[in-house]
Amino acid sequence: MDFLTDWITNILLFILLAVVVELLLPQTSLQKYVKMVIGLLLISIILNPIFKLFSSDLEDLIKNANVLFEKDVNTNIENSIENQKIDIQADQNAYILEQTAVQLVEMTEKELMDTFNYQFRNVELVVDENYRSYLQPEDVMENLSSIQVSLQEAAEEKPVVKQVDEVRINLSEPYETEFKPDIEPIARFLADKWEVDKELLAISFERGQNENE
Repeated sequence: MDFLTDWITNILLFILLAVVVELLLPQTSLQKYVKMVIGLLLISIILNPIFKLFSSDLEDLIKNANVLFEKDVNTNIENSIENQKIDIQADQNAYILEQTAVQLVEMTEKELMDTFNYQFRNVELVVDENYRSYLQPEDVMENLSSIQVSLQEAAEEKPVVKQVDEVRINLSEPYETEFKPDIEPIARFLADKWEVDKELLAISFERGQNENE
C-alpha cells in the first residue's frame, strides 16, 4: 500500500512540476522539445514500478532456478557416489566371501577325501542381510545364514580297471535310481571342522566328476 501511495504521489508532483515549467517557458520553438522530454519522463515514472516488478520477478525466477538446478546436481552427485560405494562394497563382500570359502575348502578337503571319498565341487557362503553393507573378514563365520556345499566323488589319481562282478537282474525288486549318499556324517564332519551349526549346511551331491576339472 505504501508503494502505491508513493508511486501516485511521484506522478502528481511531476505533473505539477511539468505544468510550472511549461508556464515559465517562453513561447518559442524550444517549448515543444521541452514538452516531449517532460512527456517521456512522465511515462518513465509511470512505468518504473512495473519495470521493477518484472525485474524483481525475473531475478527471483533465475535465483530459484539456480537453486533447484544446484540442488538437483548435488542430489545426482550424491546418488552417484552412494551407488559407487554400494557397488564397491558389494564387490568387496563377494571377494571376502569367496576367499573365506576357499580357506574352508583348503582346510578340510584332504581329510574329506580320505574319510568319505568326496571332494568339494563348490562352496558358497551366504551371510545375514544385516551385515552385507559393512562385511568384514572376521565377521563372516559369526554371521552366516547358510553354507551351500556341493560335493562330488573324489577323482582317482590313476585309472583302475576293476573286475566286473556277475550281474543279476531281479524284476520283482524295485530298481533304485536315486543317488542318496548319507549326508549326516559329512554334515557333522564339516560343522565340526568349520565350527558352525550343522543346521547352516545345505549339502548336495553331484554324481560323477566335473569334466572341466
